[in-house]
Amino acid sequence: MPGGARISFNCVDSSLSSLKNCQSYINTGMDIATHVALDLVESFNDVEDVNSIENVMLEYAAMDRELNHYIRAIEETVNQIKREKPENIPDLKDLVKEKFTALESKNSDSDLQRNEKYIYFKDQLKEMRKQCKSYLKKK
Repeated sequence: MPGGARISFNCVDSSLSSLKNCQSYINTGMDIATHVALDLVESFNDVEDVNSIENVMLEYAAMDRELNHYIRAIEETVNQIKREKPENIPDLKDLVKEKFTALESKNSDSDLQRNEKYIYFKDQLKEMRKQCKSYLKKK
């Protein structure tokens, strides 16, 4: 067929939209975890409890990174196919998996600590601890 095979990406676009909705769920979870940790600090709970919330935040950051990589892999694959207009329809699943694996292979733990919400979480904890210490000094 001249000009390559015609492929409809409506289903892929719909699925991408759903995946992007999942990002808001991750953000909401991170917001809730931040508030819980701040409440724990404010009520002078055990440091271990706050540390477990920090681990939860790192898990959320990992989910966020993985989801972003998956969305990016899909978008790049779709754009590549639209640009190249191949004669034969390629295996989208394999192409996405290949791009996703390449993105994931560059992961490091320090990436998680650079997550915007995680940084905000750490800053908020630091501020709350300062406030609590100054409150205790006043007593």
